[in-house]
Amino acid sequence: MTDTIESRGAHGPDARLWRRGGGHWQCSFLDDDGRRVVVNTHARELRVARKVLAAHVGEAAAESARLEEGARESRQGRASKRKRRNGDGSLYRRSEGGPWYASWYDESGRRHERNLRTTDYTAASRVVQKLVADAALRRDGVIDPNADRLASSGRVPVLDHVRDYVKHCKNVGHDAKAVSQKERHLELFVKSVGATRYANLTIERLAGHMRALLSDGKSARTANFARQIIVAFGSWMVKTGRADTNQFRSVQTLDERKDRRRRRRALTPEELARLLDVARSRGREAWYLAAALAGLRRGDLMRLRWADVDFDNATIVIRTGKAKREDFLPLHPQLAEALKDLREANRALPATKVFPVAVTSRTVLFDFHRAGLAKWESIEGREDADGNPIQRLTTRDAAGTFVDLHALRTTLGTMLARSGVAPQVTKQIMRHADSRTTDKHYVALRLTDAADALLALPKIALSATSVLATGTDDASAVVANHESETRNTSRNSRAESGTTAHMGAQDQPKQGGRRSRSNPPNSAALRTSAHNVARKRETGLEPATFSLGS
Repeated sequence: MTDTIESRGAHGPDARLWRRGGGHWQCSFLDDDGRRVVVNTHARELRVARKVLAAHVGEAAAESARLEEGARESRQGRASKRKRRNGDGSLYRRSEGGPWYASWYDESGRRHERNLRTTDYTAASRVVQKLVADAALRRDGVIDPNADRLASSGRVPVLDHVRDYVKHCKNVGHDAKAVSQKERHLELFVKSVGATRYANLTIERLAGHMRALLSDGKSARTANFARQIIVAFGSWMVKTGRADTNQFRSVQTLDERKDRRRRRRALTPEELARLLDVARSRGREAWYLAAALAGLRRGDLMRLRWADVDFDNATIVIRTGKAKREDFLPLHPQLAEALKDLREANRALPATKVFPVAVTSRTVLFDFHRAGLAKWESIEGREDADGNPIQRLTTRDAAGTFVDLHALRTTLGTMLARSGVAPQVTKQIMRHADSRTTDKHYVALRLTDAADALLALPKIALSATSVLATGTDDASAVVANHESETRNTSRNSRAESGTTAHMGAQDQPKQGGRRSRSNPPNSAALRTSAHNVARKRETGLEPATFSLGS
């Protein structure tokens, strides 16, 4: 027995329900393609079966509506594409119902694509028309492309430029610590001057920012370091076409010599020997020798691998150092022996680090204290809960200079200078681009070095006349020459006195007057006058100017 019920109103004329006997109700309807579909409702109650049929009919109707909308927009897009001429740009979608994309050519002929972020065709069409029109104006010279690019960059928030610069520094492989310092100083500069756009960062504001750092207790070196970062940021803005000039270069640097907060000194041979004794007993001798005899920085020590040490050729290769290049250094025999002992004690592969565990700054400070190079001092104005002054370990001496791990580079530069090594060779060992950097920061000579240099000069030999003047009985020839000169002087004096006696009173010089140009003084008088002038010059007094005639 079959019961059939047709749904004539609620579900459309093509939807129906039926069943055979007391079984489940079956339903049939037309899908979105117009095909008839038969579905088992799995329901024996008519009320439930009608709900199932209504759900299927609703889904088919919704799908048919979506397809119709998509077809309509597709027809509209094809019609618009047919209406567009060459050079007017194009609009397209990458997914059905997604946002419109614009494609056009700029003034240089390069093709660009942009997501317009809209599903409205009319709005997308207006945007692509504006992009094409702007490109035409730049191509025709109505709009200066460079000025337009700078104007667009000027509307971008300055912090966005800072983030792009930090990202650039990371991509080119700058040190993570250096990148962090750049980001911190740039954000501090932008925040302190209250800038929102790059145009707000002026020369006056950079100079004011440096003065503010000094007012906050920072050193001149810190202010110059901040200026250096900001100047590098300005150069990157010019290089990437975001700014036309780097105005920050004209800001003058501060004189760091008048405000040096931390001055390093070189260790004496005795101090270095004590430090190596302490390090040898704790297995850290190679660490300090590499810093003192090869000038390795802390980062170089941490990156050094056994493959970089060539014992056969006695060289060390420094890779990806501070200058981002490969430097070859000679291997000192004492350092080579310490590294061999370290390798024998800890067998490792060539790719393994020489120092797998870096010596911390705190450990270095305590090693200096064990060597007698550091002492405990009270912190002014700091007390604990019991009222006792809080102390800290410091290597500062009475002259205000410090020693640390980096001071071993200063020790190396000073030892090379004392040994008479040429500045060009010292610069190469210290891995500096300019020898002035080596002389200014890594050569710490003292007054004793100057005294030793003077003592090394040869003794100046005295002349024979000076020997006679000092009472030395040496050469008889000198005495004979002196007696002959005395006799000639006496003869000339008598001749001059006779000539003066036959002169008239009117021809004789007046008392206190000038001598006649035709009668010069005798040689003995000239020698006496020169001797007196020489004695006056020895006392540091400048004699009066005189002449032999008017």
